[in-house]
Amino acid sequence: MAAIKPTRSNYPSSKRKLMRQKQCRRKTSLMKKACEYSKMCDADVCVGIRFRETGQVHILSADASGFWAFLTSQLGSYYPTPRLITDRDLETKEGTTVTTA
Repeated sequence: MAAIKPTRSNYPSSKRKLMRQKQCRRKTSLMKKACEYSKMCDADVCVGIRFRETGQVHILSADASGFWAFLTSQLGSYYPTPRLITDRDLETKEGTTVTTA
């Protein structure tokens, strides 16, 4: 009798859920750090994250000058539609603003 190879569908749903939660936490913390860097160093920052499994793209654009605007226009025809996150979105999610020293 041949051994059954484990596939993603054989994983318990709790493990998949934990992995998705971990990915979400890491993505959120990376976005927050990029936003903080943008504010503290007065820099234009753009971070793009693409999940290989789903193909979903998340873009943080923390620039006042519009330097990274071409990126979002190029990804406009991409499927699934990229989620554009701005530094203001991160501030409103937390309910607090990032202060600079």
